Amino acid sequence: MELDHCPLHCLQLDSHDFLQRNGAWVLTVVTVVTGCFGAMLTYFLKSRCRTIKLCCGGLECERTVVDLEKGAVEVNVSSDKRV
Repeated sequence: MELDHCPLHCLQLDSHDFLQRNGAWVLTVVTVVTGCFGAMLTYFLKSRCRTIKLCCGGLECERTVVDLEKGAVEVNVSSDKRV
């Protein structure tokens, strides 16, 4: 039986081997981070606030929101009931 000189040889990581063994975990983490980023961008776009601060001021968005006048918005309601 042959003994290895370095007992830590099993800790050497090969990137191909790491992705092969942990591919589902890596895909899950990437998906969660991307989903959180998308939700944050959606929040920024739909919000009517002038200043938005996230992560205790770590991420801040300051913008000018377009004010809508009552006469500037047209709503057309159609009662066509075509089947």
